[in-house]
Amino acid sequence: MMIMMGISIATAASTSEVSTPPEAELAMTELSRDRTLFDSGFALGLNTGKIPLSGTGTAGHVVQARAYSTDDSGASSTNWVDIATVDDFGNWSGELSAPRNASWYRPDVRLKALPGIAAIGGNRFGVGHVIAFWGQSEDERFHSTYYDQTTAPALLNEDAVQYMYFDRAGSDGLVHTHVTDATPVSAAVAALANTLLSERPDDKFALVAQTHSGTSPMQMVNDSDTGRDWFTDKALHDYATADGQQVGLATWSWFAAPGSLGAFYEEALFPLFTGLTMDGAPFTTPAAHAYGFSGSIQYDHTFLEIYDPAYTRWAPLGPHRFDIPETMQDATHIANGGTEVTNLLNKQLSRESWRSMITNANAGGVFLPYGVEMLTYQNGVPDGFGGWTDWAHPAGGTTDGLQQRAKLFAHSIMQSAGMVGWDVPEFDHCEWEASGAYVEIWSSSGPITTTRLARGEAALDDSFAHWTDIAGWQINGIPAQRAEVVAGRVRIYPNSGTFTYADVINFGEGGASGMLAHPDDFYAALWENLPIVDVGATGLEGIPVRALPDPAVLANTLPASTPFFTTTATGPRFESPTNIPANTTAITIAGRVRVPAASISNDNLFAFTSTTFDAQILSSGAVRMTLEDSTGAKMVQAQSTADGVFPFDQWVDFEIAADQVNGWLKVRLNGVEVSEFTFTPGSGLFTTSRKARVLYQNSDSNQLIADVERVQIWYEATTDGSAPTTVPVKEISGDADTINADAWMVGTPAA
Repeated sequence: MMIMMGISIATAASTSEVSTPPEAELAMTELSRDRTLFDSGFALGLNTGKIPLSGTGTAGHVVQARAYSTDDSGASSTNWVDIATVDDFGNWSGELSAPRNASWYRPDVRLKALPGIAAIGGNRFGVGHVIAFWGQSEDERFHSTYYDQTTAPALLNEDAVQYMYFDRAGSDGLVHTHVTDATPVSAAVAALANTLLSERPDDKFALVAQTHSGTSPMQMVNDSDTGRDWFTDKALHDYATADGQQVGLATWSWFAAPGSLGAFYEEALFPLFTGLTMDGAPFTTPAAHAYGFSGSIQYDHTFLEIYDPAYTRWAPLGPHRFDIPETMQDATHIANGGTEVTNLLNKQLSRESWRSMITNANAGGVFLPYGVEMLTYQNGVPDGFGGWTDWAHPAGGTTDGLQQRAKLFAHSIMQSAGMVGWDVPEFDHCEWEASGAYVEIWSSSGPITTTRLARGEAALDDSFAHWTDIAGWQINGIPAQRAEVVAGRVRIYPNSGTFTYADVINFGEGGASGMLAHPDDFYAALWENLPIVDVGATGLEGIPVRALPDPAVLANTLPASTPFFTTTATGPRFESPTNIPANTTAITIAGRVRVPAASISNDNLFAFTSTTFDAQILSSGAVRMTLEDSTGAKMVQAQSTADGVFPFDQWVDFEIAADQVNGWLKVRLNGVEVSEFTFTPGSGLFTTSRKARVLYQNSDSNQLIADVERVQIWYEATTDGSAPTTVPVKEISGDADTINADAWMVGTPAA
């Protein structure tokens, strides 16, 4: 049955008469229409609809009521309960409770004292789910047969789903349809209905499409903005709730126009949902609401005018996919010139801001858990000239378009409300392979796959570097060129070399499409390469994995490397501007270097002028030491460690210390003592006429060619020769710029 009427809605009360004895009478006001649906409060954990009843009768009598189940001949009828007492004017009103049920009910009333005096309603009612959804053209096209040219699927139940909307494109006014094979509204609405029924086969649904193409919520709440009229939306709501129903679930995935709010999405729209500002302060309309740096919205209305925040809950759907308007170099910048696409960046920022709003403690519990992000469906159509058009809207000529989006929409509502038993897939695990060869990311919801893989379709070729098994990943803001599905995980390889501690990966930046090439990515159906998980959602290969994973999950766990500089045959090298201090009895030099085997030719780690204290790395991998005291006497004369103790082509921590008083020189590599050279002390002092030289010897000779993280000098020593814990008198460390500015630096600067 389809009921069509203009925007002016009137409900005429009729009366069911009964034969009554002269001592009493009872009549009941009919519901406004047959098969009125009342919400059962599922989002609040309830299972009961509250049905307001009223009528007339003999004053003083108690009125009892029950819900009579019509589809099973009364088998699941409710018990008789007292609901009202007829007042002195002969009027009564009360509320009947009835559980969610597959059957339609009729309201049945009687006088408690005279149960034979009764009345039963002619119009039936049901208890199920009353769901409203708000948006613009993406949602309005659900009920458009102009845009949706696909064939409607056969309905699983022709008596369970109702759909209400205002015909803004035509002249039908307010439209109320019971979705059947004969009156499916559209193929997308039939697909939406079937998806709901596949998961909740015994439930009934009333869907209220509060949609208007090309509009924003900022227009809707501002009476002076004629772009969208609040009162038209309210009239649809009033019709949907004409018999005292409440909307149990309101849903929201409105990001096309309001996505321009970007990072201020939460701050700008918080009063609309809550009647509060973000800090929890009451917000009273009409008023201008300031947000961001200079933004302002005139609020003449909020949703508190039509929804009771103690009852209605918002099922917050994630933003849908937004495809690229032209060829891109990455998720947010165009290919030619790298100009930022503000619209796509704002979609990313609004996604993050929406998530923040949902979890804001001041929202008062109006938001249910965050739902599915509708990413895996086709947008747009070929334009007939090799291009692609209407990429902002789900396609109407394929079941992968509007029908696919409708299925995602239905599953998202049910998941957010807790009507299904699966969780929305997220990338909640990540492992950076220790050598930096790759990163693996996966979801606890199940194995990662794609629509293309699930359908057994051929992989995309290598025409474009971003045509990887899994689309949408970026490395340091650059699209990943190799992203594969390996054993149910996403494996990301570096675009070059290996990953280091400084690399950052992310998924779903910009419009969360993974697209770069326009129109090639459209023709290739790149959306089929976005990650999904098969959670058992009816009618879909899988549910899309949410974009923008938690940064903490993707955090790079590779060990941080300290900045280093690289020397050549001519520098940099370092010389102290001052001599060894007087009365110095011990010296320690420590550092970290990586010496290529191909470059070594008996080069010096350090040397004090005139061989006072030298450490030379030999091509054999031995370390050769020389030490003099203040008289010039040789305490250690060119004595070497064993060959091979100094490893080449890897980082080596060295500590070399000499104690003139106690008569020893110790060499430690990577925390282990490799040699100790003992001697009979002479003067017990170092000479005060010598300067420290680092990475070379005398006369600019024996330059060490190596990568160098640090070299430190102390004029003291510990008993085991390890580096002292005190602050060194000199540290040489840092990147090339830092090193080149060092006061000790001589020779060719570091590159």
